Amino acid sequence: MITNKKSLLALSVASALTLSGCFSDDDNNVTIPPTEPTDPVVVAPEAPAALPLVISASVVDQETTNVLPATIKFFENGEPSQNIVDVNGEVITEVTVEDGTVVFAKKEGADISEITAIVTADNYLGKSFVLGLNASEGVTAVNTQLALVSLNGTGIVADVETATIEGGTTDEPISAGKASGKAAAGAQIKAGTQLLNAAGEPVSGEVSLNVAGADASSSAAASIIPEGLNGMGGDSVSVPAGIATVIMNDANGNKVKSFGGDSITVSMSVPASTMLNGEKIKTGDTMPYSSYNEDTGVWTEEDSLVTIGAYNAETDMFAATLETKHLSSFVPVSRVAPCTSAATVNFTGEAVPASGLYVRFVSNSINLTRALAGGSTSLELATAETAANLGITENTTVEVLVSDINGTSWGSAANASLCGTVDIELANTSPTVDETFSLTAACTNDETQTIDMSAALVTYGQPNRARLVASSTGNGQFSLTNLVEGDSYSVQVDPRIEGASPQSFEITADSNGESGNIPVTCEEVTGA
Repeated sequence: MITNKKSLLALSVASALTLSGCFSDDDNNVTIPPTEPTDPVVVAPEAPAALPLVISASVVDQETTNVLPATIKFFENGEPSQNIVDVNGEVITEVTVEDGTVVFAKKEGADISEITAIVTADNYLGKSFVLGLNASEGVTAVNTQLALVSLNGTGIVADVETATIEGGTTDEPISAGKASGKAAAGAQIKAGTQLLNAAGEPVSGEVSLNVAGADASSSAAASIIPEGLNGMGGDSVSVPAGIATVIMNDANGNKVKSFGGDSITVSMSVPASTMLNGEKIKTGDTMPYSSYNEDTGVWTEEDSLVTIGAYNAETDMFAATLETKHLSSFVPVSRVAPCTSAATVNFTGEAVPASGLYVRFVSNSINLTRALAGGSTSLELATAETAANLGITENTTVEVLVSDINGTSWGSAANASLCGTVDIELANTSPTVDETFSLTAACTNDETQTIDMSAALVTYGQPNRARLVASSTGNGQFSLTNLVEGDSYSVQVDPRIEGASPQSFEITADSNGESGNIPVTCEEVTGA
């Protein structure tokens, strides 16, 4: 821009002088000195625009809270979302995170308040999460966790069987299944069953039948059931009574989705305490179920029913089966009166740190985690109108667990009635400190040219742990809070400006301010 303006100015001056020479009485004897080129000028890029509200979502192992390499897909109403963007405003529908954490925002002008994130990781059961995209006034970043359960987790069963298919039809029966304690799940495919992919084409070659289930009498089943089972609301709440997830892939990872009109048998275990029409279930009863599509994040209430089979006195569980013509996660449900009050948690004691806390709600029917913003004194999990959407009934009791990014417990409540108000006193049981991180940026070819880094994306965390978004306090200052005293942290910076690359800095949590500089390759222009 500078080069063009100066060149045009020089051309205009030269033209004017030349024309004046044409009308001179001195017979064009005016001498025009040559234009002297100016020295190159280093031009620093503009400071990045302020970040919108950002969501930092970390995929973690539910037991250890260590981060996992994972793939996250964003969906709205069963379709890939076009309303989720990265910190530079580029639309993202799918992202693979090696360090477990992704930072994203709602596209400017998008009229949505939540998004469905479908999360998968090797050797873990995939799950979908419904993430809110709004926050209280003054909150600039929401840090949340997406917890997955290992295939080897407590109360989980998983099995896989392979077979070779010719002509798209099974020559022999294929079955997979496993039972351990109160958990059981299985699938049986008859000989002569046609296997079709999502496009309705026959599948041949080697295929694998993957089956997983969980103990529905404990929190194990709730921890793997995708969120959104009651997302459509209604006059009653669907309370899960079991789960069987059945996935079939060919050698290239393409999924078998249907069976050409044939049906297969899916089995699972259901607790004997399950209520049906006001009475405990018994052999021969039938109950409704819903299926979940792991490729779209959509739940469907099925027209067919689950049949309750034999009772196992040793485990106090019933066997249950259903017939289906598609593959999915299958969840038998009881219909229960919903909660009609707000579900709220009030906090006393120590203040919530600026980096926030995580509040987890756990029972045999609910497993939800919500972010608690710094300085908050309460958390409204649901209003009276939305309690049913989260599966909260008038009798739902849960264990409430409050922890920080370091996995440190800050408080809890046992057997808490979720339909109403829960009170928890907070206390930090591990010594922590806060620090200020000062970030500067200057041109490598002229250090007098600096750029304000107040709108850079700065995250921090420990190895194998979720990362937090640092809050900017202006003038290139960022607040790092709730650091474990004496531990090492990495501070990662996305400058969000042209000519600069992401940088990482190592700090020690010791209450002393830290700093970092971002080298920027700046443009050089001349006036000639």
